Amino acid sequence: MPQFTGPQPLYPLEVVRSCMADLANLSLRSPLSALDDDHEKRWQLQEFCTPMLLAVQQPSDHLEKLDAHLSTLLPYAFKRHPGIASMSAYKPEDSNTCRAQAMLSRLPRVPQPLFGLPLYNSLLLRNRDTLWDGIKGGTWASKYVLPDARPSLRLQQADDPNAMMQLVYNMQDLAWNNLYVTTFVDTNTVVLITLIAFLGSKADLGIAKDFLNYINTLAELIDVYDSLVNAAAFGITEPFSDPCPSVQELKAALFPEVYDEHEQGRAILKVFLWAVWQRSMMLYFYYIVGIQLDHGYSSTWNALLAVRGLKRLEDLDSEDYKRSSTDYLCSWAFELLRTSRSSLGLDFRTMLHRFDAHFGERTGRCINGSDSTCNGDQPESCHRFTGSETKAQSAHATTCDRNCRKIIWSESSYKQNASPRAVVAKHDQDFLHYCKAGSQTLAISHVWSHGQGGRPEEGVNECLHKRYCTLAGSLNCQSYWIDSTCIPSDGPLRKEAIATINEVFTNSKVTLVSDADLQSLDLTSPSIEAMETLLSILLVCDWNVRAWTMLEATRGSRAIHVQCKDDRTISLTELLREVHKKGAIDLAVLVGSAQHLLPSSDPGRAKTVEEASYMLSQRHASRLEDEVMIWSLLNNGPGDKEILKLWESQSKVNTAFLISSAPRITTVRGYSWAPLIPYIRPQLRSANLDASQKQNYTVRYPSYDGQGSFIGRIEAEPAGLASKWLVWDMDTETLSTYRAESCCRSIYPEPLAMNPHIDPEMPIYEQPDTATVCDLIAESLENGRRVRVLRPLAEDGVTPYEGGSHRGERFGLMAAICVSVDAGDTWEWRGVYQWLEDTSHPGWRVDEMLLI
Repeated sequence: MPQFTGPQPLYPLEVVRSCMADLANLSLRSPLSALDDDHEKRWQLQEFCTPMLLAVQQPSDHLEKLDAHLSTLLPYAFKRHPGIASMSAYKPEDSNTCRAQAMLSRLPRVPQPLFGLPLYNSLLLRNRDTLWDGIKGGTWASKYVLPDARPSLRLQQADDPNAMMQLVYNMQDLAWNNLYVTTFVDTNTVVLITLIAFLGSKADLGIAKDFLNYINTLAELIDVYDSLVNAAAFGITEPFSDPCPSVQELKAALFPEVYDEHEQGRAILKVFLWAVWQRSMMLYFYYIVGIQLDHGYSSTWNALLAVRGLKRLEDLDSEDYKRSSTDYLCSWAFELLRTSRSSLGLDFRTMLHRFDAHFGERTGRCINGSDSTCNGDQPESCHRFTGSETKAQSAHATTCDRNCRKIIWSESSYKQNASPRAVVAKHDQDFLHYCKAGSQTLAISHVWSHGQGGRPEEGVNECLHKRYCTLAGSLNCQSYWIDSTCIPSDGPLRKEAIATINEVFTNSKVTLVSDADLQSLDLTSPSIEAMETLLSILLVCDWNVRAWTMLEATRGSRAIHVQCKDDRTISLTELLREVHKKGAIDLAVLVGSAQHLLPSSDPGRAKTVEEASYMLSQRHASRLEDEVMIWSLLNNGPGDKEILKLWESQSKVNTAFLISSAPRITTVRGYSWAPLIPYIRPQLRSANLDASQKQNYTVRYPSYDGQGSFIGRIEAEPAGLASKWLVWDMDTETLSTYRAESCCRSIYPEPLAMNPHIDPEMPIYEQPDTATVCDLIAESLENGRRVRVLRPLAEDGVTPYEGGSHRGERFGLMAAICVSVDAGDTWEWRGVYQWLEDTSHPGWRVDEMLLI
């Protein structure tokens, strides 16, 4: 993979700079972002598409016209558009322009292709010509493709069908990589780059919020455009019957009288908008992550990572991003990275290239007895999470002949020292001797499955003890802490040791990340390529996807070091800053998916229950009881495994956080709404097909921290959650209408793994969770209960909350179901289900409720 070619600017950066407003006063405010009326905003976004649809129908200068129109989204950023700038107005290249040019070169040359191009047109189909005839005739080459690539699109291959299909496949990448709209970067993006280069490490929250509003508006624009394209594809003209001139102009652009090759033109606009959005997202995350690398983790800045997604992302899965990556990459680890709120729609090509280059010769390790990787649909599909743990102390130092003795603890030394305890870092010891852990301690964070686990009374391999002592000495530490030497099996001592884990890692001089994959990398010469490889491995290694290690990294984030080959270590902060400053931007921004790796000036700060649960929601712990213990420790609790104690210690909760499939507390009145555990496991459900048959399926609706949603009050007397919600009261007639519109059944010819008992000719539900919730509501209504569908509100208590929407999951919209047996005075939580009706339906209204 060539390094740092970057996209080409449509206009030279010094030309764009001369057309921009003064950088010190430049604003990213967009009038469209400020519209509160959703209906009006949608119509304005639709009308915004008209000039762009017309531009792609005139391919000779389509990019210039698209760029000029897009720039009107940022009217306060320009004095004039570069397309109409005078030569005499050009500013000479300055230091800021040089920084911007260097940053531009570190972006991917073209955006990641995540959908196919229609290499055909309706005229070809009408003439009964083939896809090959369209390619051979240069239909694309004559319009939207760079001149140098046009001959390649016209080359005719052999008439062999397989060769032709391979050509068609290759044509997709060839065309994508050489389109004007992918090769050149839009002027708005150049403005963003120039502004970020000017700001440097300055934390400007106002700019960040305007930046966020801009990319959210781009996302809304793409969703609106996709709906227009769908209408055109199916010939749906009814929404455009309004005689208003602007509506008729849009209709004429979508449904031209001479209909030739408009599928391709609309596809070009789709690619253009995707390129703008992905590059803008990348730069936005780059700025937010950079501020936290320079100033330390901030919950305020980290909350800005919750961006609005695209409906288009629901059609994508990991394979669309991974393509032919090595099976050594755990699919679940990659899925965890891909679905993070700060990885939304980003480009993983550099990360995958670096990982594959290092591990390309290795086979998969996810499935016992197989060289394949796991499915990646859920953590339980990977045996590295659900299989038995590796035998304790099966690991040895690389220089050991694997026959060394074990060193057990001095129990008396352990008990004589105050908690928390660490092992004295001296090589020549017959027993492990202890001291109080503190600011001279090396805290070692690892996963048991890599063979370093154990208990002090059973002993650790002498070679590992000596290795830990050597590492401690190299980092100027006098003692070391690792769970295998410092957490005994004994109940009271174990409980005491776990309760002080926060203190150990927060106060330690260094936290060392010990992972077998990371230790495979030779960092003798720490080039930027080697650092990119190390970061790529770190993001998906076993250590980074476990619950305990996430806690340890969070508490030790002030000074984390990574252990590499031959026990060389590197500061994680140094690694992240170097890649952010000099490496590929598409890789650097992925650090936002691992907030526990960001340096913190206050690593001991309590995480809110919502933030901690979100961090743990997809991270595996070996024992079920550990999940609540870690949740409590992140909240600076005592590490108790009783969930009720955690919730009784809270006074408020972000209501959007509750919209997940996490199981709830069912044994204590007043807490039916409260999640029982943070880890979101697949939940088996079934929909009734008829009186005797059920359609089995699983759901896994992940949680987000609910930042920006309405805050509910946790009441003690009577116990419950008091909050405002967006509610829809159900009755039999309303339910019947919704069921008729939403519960569709079709015949699926392929065998259904979870439903071997169902006749293949029997129609089954396309959206089974929708059918299940309808049955739940119907049963509750028949039993005389009131039923409500709930969705969270924004923190203003008036507008719907959008922070968790269009994240790329395939299940679409969700809602909670609540029932009341006392005429609506109190309500009981009945679960979260798929609910397909969006918040524009007139049935929704705002109400305050007490959930018990």
